[in-house]
Amino acid sequence: MHVGDLSSGASKMALALKNLLLKWESAQDTWHDSTSKAFHKEHIEPLTPDVKQTLEAVGRLAEVLSRAIRDASDTGEY
Repeated sequence: MHVGDLSSGASKMALALKNLLLKWESAQDTWHDSTSKAFHKEHIEPLTPDVKQTLEAVGRLAEVLSRAIRDASDTGEY
């Protein structure tokens, strides 16, 4: 990972969410009571939009950092 590389962390975050959702789906095969529903509503549901929003923000930040690194390289300061 080099300076300004945010894609590695973003990829790990996306994969972690995917794995969590797969595990949650598997858990629901045997855990489907009111506590499960409450857990899903309070903890699982909010994660997907939050992670997607974070990944979008990281993507925008990566573009800005890439531009800054390129600009600094052009001036010979980086």
